[in-house]
Amino acid sequence: MDLIETYQSDAMERPLIRRRLFWALVASVILHIGIVLWFRQTHLPQFNAPVERLVPRIFNVKNITINTAELDKEEAPAPPAAQDQKPALKPLDVPDEKPMAEISEGKMTPAAPATVDVVKPVANDKLVVDPNDAQAIVRLQESTRQAMMQDLNSLKDSILKDQPEAVTHSLIRLPEAQATDAAGTDAQEMARASGRLDRLLSHGLHAGDAPVTLPGGALFEFASADLLPSAIEQMQKLGMLIRKSPNVTFFIEGFTDSFGDADYNEQLSQDRADGVRNWLVQNADVDPARIQATGYGATNFLVKPQPVDMHSQASIDQEKLLEQPNRRVEIRFKFLKTR
Repeated sequence: MDLIETYQSDAMERPLIRRRLFWALVASVILHIGIVLWFRQTHLPQFNAPVERLVPRIFNVKNITINTAELDKEEAPAPPAAQDQKPALKPLDVPDEKPMAEISEGKMTPAAPATVDVVKPVANDKLVVDPNDAQAIVRLQESTRQAMMQDLNSLKDSILKDQPEAVTHSLIRLPEAQATDAAGTDAQEMARASGRLDRLLSHGLHAGDAPVTLPGGALFEFASADLLPSAIEQMQKLGMLIRKSPNVTFFIEGFTDSFGDADYNEQLSQDRADGVRNWLVQNADVDPARIQATGYGATNFLVKPQPVDMHSQASIDQEKLLEQPNRRVEIRFKFLKTR
């Protein structure tokens, strides 16, 4: 709306502008005509033309005398051009050379050699070394080596600084508030697993029973396969269940979330499964032949991973909490066939 109003106001002012330009042009023409007429009527004495001329334009010649004898004479030939003369050669002064040796009284004495300035290469501007001083040479070499090492280290640091930092996703820690929430969730999951073990100890194992899921955050330290002291009670219950079920083979399977390198996650899950198996064998008097430990890494997710912006810490933290159920250890059962 503002653009339309501005356009209309300009259109209304155009006739007024044209009239002003016309009268300005008329006033300019009148002014110039008045200046021309004034200069035609006014005489400036400084610019008047002189009355007398220094040289007349027309002059009269009465008699002209021509000497015909001079006209009949042939023009004398021009003298030949002087050839370029070579400059006289100046005698060359050859300095007297001194003999390499002077002969006097039947003996030849060597002449003193001329002094020659020898410029030695300078390895270090601040250190002057005597060639005959072995210790000084060693010090010079050592200082040069140290300088080269410093240059190489600075070059290495600059190259490493320009490269992007490699972030190991599995080692990303949660903020304190979210870590507290994660610990609370792990504690709740461990309480459910403890109740499940109690029921299995009371009623015994049966074919088709679902596996027991133990949260990884309640079993192990962060990015570690060492069992936490709070997980010992559950390990003792699991050992009692294994001893009470002689016809069952137990499979300990470790899983991780989707963060981090695949090889690292697979190795971490294997180490955690082995950690549970080793504790049961060493502390719960369990036959190692009845326990198998396998690490599956970032597979068999209970919660589907979501796209994560690795440049946003908030996005990483949110996905870490979302995938908390994926970090776990599952205990599966397989009944042996009986005759």
